[in-house]
Amino acid sequence: MKNKNKTEKEGSGLKHFMLFGCLIPFFVVTLLVGGLIFWRSIEREQVPPKYITVVEKKVVKQQKKVQLRQQKLFKASNPRMEYDPDQTAMALFSIEQALSNAKNFKDLTSLILQKDSELIAPEVAELKYRFFNIYKDLLRAEDDIDDQQSIYNIASGALLDMFSAVKLDLGTTLAIDHDQAKVIWTERMRRADLRDKMSERLRKNQDRLLRFYFDYMKTSSKYLKEWDVLCAYRDRAYIAIFEGDLEAAIKNAGTAIKLAPHEKEAHLLLARCLLQRNAESDSGSAKIMVDEFLKKHQGQEAPAYLLRGVLKMKNKKYDEAIIDFDQAAIYYPKQQEVLLDRLNLYKKRNFLNKSKEGRMIINMYRGMMTGSGFFSPDFQLAKIAQLRGDKDEAREKIFDHFFRRRLQGQWDRVLTDFRFCNKNLETDPFKIEGNNISLEIKPAFFFNSVIAKIHNGSNRDIHNVTLLLCVRFTDMFKGDYISFPVGATQARLPAGKSITVGRRDISDVTIEKLGTKKQFKDIIDYAAVLISDEIITWVEPRPAVIKKTSVKSDKLKIATEIAKAVVDMAASADKQATNKKSKKLAEKLIREAAKMVSAKGKGDRVKFSNEHKKIINDLLDSAINYIPKQQTVDKDGQTVTEETDAVKYIKLLKNIVALSIKDEPEPKK
Repeated sequence: MKNKNKTEKEGSGLKHFMLFGCLIPFFVVTLLVGGLIFWRSIEREQVPPKYITVVEKKVVKQQKKVQLRQQKLFKASNPRMEYDPDQTAMALFSIEQALSNAKNFKDLTSLILQKDSELIAPEVAELKYRFFNIYKDLLRAEDDIDDQQSIYNIASGALLDMFSAVKLDLGTTLAIDHDQAKVIWTERMRRADLRDKMSERLRKNQDRLLRFYFDYMKTSSKYLKEWDVLCAYRDRAYIAIFEGDLEAAIKNAGTAIKLAPHEKEAHLLLARCLLQRNAESDSGSAKIMVDEFLKKHQGQEAPAYLLRGVLKMKNKKYDEAIIDFDQAAIYYPKQQEVLLDRLNLYKKRNFLNKSKEGRMIINMYRGMMTGSGFFSPDFQLAKIAQLRGDKDEAREKIFDHFFRRRLQGQWDRVLTDFRFCNKNLETDPFKIEGNNISLEIKPAFFFNSVIAKIHNGSNRDIHNVTLLLCVRFTDMFKGDYISFPVGATQARLPAGKSITVGRRDISDVTIEKLGTKKQFKDIIDYAAVLISDEIITWVEPRPAVIKKTSVKSDKLKIATEIAKAVVDMAASADKQATNKKSKKLAEKLIREAAKMVSAKGKGDRVKFSNEHKKIINDLLDSAINYIPKQQTVDKDGQTVTEETDAVKYIKLLKNIVALSIKDEPEPKK
C-alpha cells in the first residue's frame, strides 16, 4: 500500500514537472513579447532633444494667443480689417527663408520662436507652430547628429521642393494636389540614407506632414492673392504720381487703404498727393493721416515727420517745419533697416525689374523709405531757404544731402537725386568757372573690371572728390542706369590734371543690381556724378581721340597693365602670404603677358621677345619700389626694416621672366 502511494506521488510530481517544463517556453515568449512592448512604449515616451523641450512651453503659449486671434477674426464683420496683407505676405516669405537658411532643426526652432507681428493673419502665424509640433514628435534625444540631419533634410527639403513645384508667386492658384505632394515626399525618402527606426517614424507621420504641406500651399495661395490686389492699386498710385496725375494717384492710394487699413505705403503716398494737390480740405486730411501714422508706426516715423514738415512749410510755419525736417534727417539712417523691411517683397516681385515702369516703382519706394528726392529732408530745407531768399543756404543744404549719401554709402539714389535737384530746386551747385570735367573708362587687363579716369579741365582745383559711375548695360531700357562708386575718395584734383580714381569689378555690381553677370563689352553708354566740396556735377565721357601709336607703345601699355595687376595681386598676397592660388594666378599673368605683348597679329605664332621681357622686368622693378617696406622690432628693441611678402612675391615673378631672357642679341629690324 505504501509503495503504491509512493508510486502515485512520484507519477504526480513527474506530471507537474513535465507540465511546468511545457509552460517555460510560453513564459519566455510572453516575457519577450511583453519586454518588446515595454521597450517600444519607453521609446515612444522618450523626450525630444533638449533645445526643443526648452522652448515647447513658449510655443504652446504663443499658439494659444494665435488661436484666440483666429476666433476673433472668424467673428469679425470684416476680417480684412483685422490683419495687414503686407505683414502676412512677409510672414509667408519669412517661413520659406527660414527653411532655406536654417541648417538643422535647432536653427529652425530659434527662427520659429521669433515674435510675430499682431497684424499677421493668425492662420498664417499658426503654420510655423504646426510644423514645430510635427518635427518635435519626429526627434528623439538619443538620435545622433546624422540621423537628425537626415530627418531635417527630408522634412524641410520636401516643403521647399513644393515651393518650387508650384512657384509660389503673385496671382498663383493652388496647382498641387495630394498625389503630387506624395510623389515629392516619396522621392525625398528614396534619396535619404536613414536607419530603419528613422524611416519608420517618418512613415508613421507621413500623412500628417503631407496634410501640413497641402494646407500651407492652400493658405499661401489665399493670402498672396489678397496681397496681389493691394499691390496692384499701390502700383497704380506710384505710376500716377510719376506721370503727374494726382487725381488718379489719390483714387488708387485711397482704394489700397480701404483694402488694408494697417499698411504704410499707400498712407504715405496719399498724404503726399494731398499736400501736392493742396485743395481746400487737403491739408486737413493730410494732417489727420500723418498724425495717425506717427501714432501707429512708432520707430518708423521718418517719412511722416518729413510730410508734417511739408505741411507746415505750406502754411508758412518755417521754423516749425525745419524742426520736423531735422528730425526726419536724424531718424532716416536709424530707421533705414526697418523702413526697408518690405524691400525683400519687392525683390520677390521680380517682374517689376522687367519694365521701365516697374523699376520706377521700386525706385520711388526706395526714395520714400531712405529719404531721397521729394522725401529728402535736406532738399526740403533747401526749399525753405529758397522761399526765404537765401540761395547760399539752399546750396549748402543740397551739398549736405549728397555728403550724407556718401557717408552712409547709399549710392543707389544719387543719380535720381541729381535729376530731382535739376528739375525742382532753383539753385545751381553744379558749375564752377571754366567747368570742363570729363570722364574716361577702360577695362582692366585680365579682369572683368572697369577703371575710371577723370580730367579737371577747369581753372580751379577741386577737393574731396568722389566719383559715382552711371552705366547702361545691354538689356537695360534707354535712360535707365545703374550707379556705383569707383575707387576711394580723392583728396584733390588739380586744375588741368587727370587722376585715375580706381577700378570696380563689373560682375559683382551687375549680379547685385541686375541679377545677371555682365562684361565690359556689355556697356552701351556711361557717364558719372562727381561729388566734391566745390561742385556736384554730371560728368560726360571724354570724346575718343584717334591717334596713331607705335607697336612698341601699345605693347608697353599692355605690359603696364600687367604690372598693375601684379601689384594688386601682390598686395593681396601680402595679407595672405600662403595663398598658393594667388601665386599661381600671378605666374600665369606673366606667362600670358609674354604671349600677348609679343604677338604681331592674330595669325602669327606667339613668341616672347627679349625686348618685351625686359619691359615687363623693368615694370616689376617699379612695382617693387611702389610697395612700402614693413618695419618690425627685434628682440633687442631695435627697429628693423624688412621686405614684405608682396615684394618677395614679385621678385619670384621677376625670376620667372629673367630665366626666360636669352643671352643673345635681338634680331636686326
